[in-house]
Amino acid sequence: MLRDRGWAAWRIPTSASSAEPLPDVVAVKGSQLVAFEVKYRTKNKGHAYARVEKDQIEKLSAFLAPFALYERRAVVALRVRGRWIFKQATGGAVSVRDQEENEWSP
Repeated sequence: MLRDRGWAAWRIPTSASSAEPLPDVVAVKGSQLVAFEVKYRTKNKGHAYARVEKDQIEKLSAFLAPFALYERRAVVALRVRGRWIFKQATGGAVSVRDQEENEWSP
């Protein structure tokens, strides 16, 4: 989806939690650099929900820190029933619910 919208994007496959500050996806477009923590949920009953803890958000920020020439963002992406929900990550833990609106748009 990011590539379809003009972004250069790469998935960084990691099979387990890493001590290295690696995002799930990194994307670049012009002067913008975005590091993503990606969650996928299905909704059986009730609403879909994902929470990313503070330490993971700090890893996204640590990954972005050396790229000072870019406009940098850390984003939590939740995929629910074919829809993406993007929420900016700034500091603490981030919770995303399927009924939320996007805080970031590619």
